[in-house]
Amino acid sequence: MLARSWIRGAGAISLGVLATAVVTAIVVAPAAQSDTALVQAVVEQAPVAQPARPAPSPAQMAAAARRMAAAEQASRASAARQAIAVRQAAFTRFTLHSPQTKDLRGIERSLYRGRFFRPVAEERRLCIVKRESEGYYDVVNPGGNYFGAYQVSRALAKGATYMMAKEHKALMGASEAKKVLADLRATPMHRWPRYWQDAAFHTIMNWERTMSGAAHWAGGRWHC
Repeated sequence: MLARSWIRGAGAISLGVLATAVVTAIVVAPAAQSDTALVQAVVEQAPVAQPARPAPSPAQMAAAARRMAAAEQASRASAARQAIAVRQAAFTRFTLHSPQTKDLRGIERSLYRGRFFRPVAEERRLCIVKRESEGYYDVVNPGGNYFGAYQVSRALAKGATYMMAKEHKALMGASEAKKVLADLRATPMHRWPRYWQDAAFHTIMNWERTMSGAAHWAGGRWHC
């Protein structure tokens, strides 16, 4: 009896130990697997050590400095070109479309102040414009052969467009100046904007030297 009871007890103990082991295995196994996966993820995400880069040589540093200087120079040149283009466009608008240049009535100071402007010629101009047209820039003489504020012939007006070309290519840009001057060449001077009539006068008057063109306005109702 006693032996059978012991055996049964031992069997119960063995079954209990076995059950505990099974439960422990079930609980511990996923935890172990989870830890393994975590370690694996950390290993995979860990940064890989990169080999140290060698210091640049003096030649490489000099080449880099040259590249930087060239880029800076190109940037400055581009900015300068843009500034010139803006200035030329503004000047073109002034000569063709500003309120001052579109005002064709009145004796005013010359809108032109360029290469051929001379103060002494400006004083003569004020006298001539009063004598020739009373400040009417859009006038044509009764015979129909002299035009504008300075009563200029078609031939002289056409010549003035060529005389003004070099200066205005610099002021407006070559292509724009050629276009504008070609348009003026095909237009009677009394329809030119004020700026261009003033510019033509000073260019003709001072073409070779100061007052060298005064003979073009030698006659008239009174001497200037």
